[in-house]
Amino acid sequence: MIISTLKNNLFHKRLLLLTALGTVLLALRVYLTQSIDFTFLLWNLFLALIPLFLSKQFLFNVQVGKSKTLRVIILLLWVLFLPNSPYIITDFVHLDSARPTFWLDLLLFFVFSLNGLILGVLSMMDVFSYLRKRNHPVLANGILLFVSLLSGYGVFLGRFLRFNSWDIVTKPLVLIQSLFNSLFLVDAWMWIFGFGSFIWVSFWALKPFLRGHGTMAINKPKD
Repeated sequence: MIISTLKNNLFHKRLLLLTALGTVLLALRVYLTQSIDFTFLLWNLFLALIPLFLSKQFLFNVQVGKSKTLRVIILLLWVLFLPNSPYIITDFVHLDSARPTFWLDLLLFFVFSLNGLILGVLSMMDVFSYLRKRNHPVLANGILLFVSLLSGYGVFLGRFLRFNSWDIVTKPLVLIQSLFNSLFLVDAWMWIFGFGSFIWVSFWALKPFLRGHGTMAINKPKD
């Protein structure tokens, strides 16, 4: 059901075209420079897709709907991986105006970051819709705001402390110690509120344009 619904959704086809455009631009850069420096963007985009995959489980996975334990696990995983979607925006740090491919690089990062941001917002729309149906709207708004701030913190951990989402399993003690130490850093709080607010505002700014064309539309029951 999930695959067929997404396959027939025009918006998701356009999103695939945006992904294809980014891939073509990346291939062009590899050809021109004979370098694979920026191929990490494909991996980052794959990570950005994981939150959307997880949010779909709330809408389509029958087992998740029946099991509170599964819902909690999926929700925690979603919160853990959500920062990967807006994280691609910070890849602009790799831009170098001295490179002859600067304008191609700028377009390349713009396409990938836009794709990642849209994937994240679509995922947040899924979860927001799910929470509103089961909780008071004010509570749903509060949860999404809190998650946005957590995502801002997650981007800080990834960009500056170089942690990945799976480090919570592979090196939990190092992560916990770094989390504790980072709470005393001004930069960490600036990213929590600064980038977290950006994610929150992006959600509400893009939501009206994506409603009826993205994930919320495919959740409508057939007449």
